[in-house]
Order: sequence, then structure tokens, then C-alpha cells
Amino acid sequence: MTPAEVHNHHAPLIVESIIRPVLEAGGDTTDIMVMLETVVSGVLLFAVKDNDGCSDEKVTALLLECVKDRMAVFRKKQRDKKS
Repeated sequence: MTPAEVHNHHAPLIVESIIRPVLEAGGDTTDIMVMLETVVSGVLLFAVKDNDGCSDEKVTALLLECVKDRMAVFRKKQRDKKS
């Protein structure tokens, strides 16, 4: 399996595994965001564990930039569907 295939297969499952149990336990959006924060922190700590020249600030800034770009593309597709 290529990295892209792994991403396409697992990303939806990971999203669901973060959201569903929190909601089933009576949690809300805030609880989901706390879970996400924990998961993202763990992944980022793994990614920069060797501190190969990437500061925490650079890594988190890049991540947030990519998230914003991805959300903009998603929102545009949503608007285009409505048109």
C-alpha cells in the first residue's frame, strides 16, 4: 500500500474513532476538540522527537497552514455544490 492509499483508507476511520466515542459518551464539540488536541500533540511530538532542526513552532505553524488550506478547499466544494 502506498502512503496515499494508507491515508485514504485510514483517515476517515481515524476521524470517526475520534468523534464517535466522544459523542457516544455524551461529549460535545469541546470534548471532541480536546481529544483532537491530545492526538495532534502526540503525533507532533513523535514527528519532532529527534528535533532535526524543526522547532515546535515551525511544525505547528505548518500544520495549521495546511489545515486551513484543506478546509478552504472543502468549503469551496461545499459552496460550489450549492450553486
